[in-house]
Amino acid sequence: MSMKLLVNCRDDFEAQMLEDVLKSANIPVHRQYRGFGDAAKIYTGLGQDVDLYVREQNLEEARQLLEAFRDGALDHEDQI
Repeated sequence: MSMKLLVNCRDDFEAQMLEDVLKSANIPVHRQYRGFGDAAKIYTGLGQDVDLYVREQNLEEARQLLEAFRDGALDHEDQI
């Protein structure tokens, strides 16, 4: 199973919102911190510079979902 980078989020809050949208569509998500992003979580409680990965077979659907979410076509509360 090959994982592909879907998006880089500025912090855990943004990452969690996007993860919720993807998981509501049954798309598995893997979260990984870049550089010192995970160290920031230890000191501040909020991770930074977060990459979200999805399976290669789900990449196009995931991109479309996030585009619709960011354009306001999907309501976050309706998705979770």
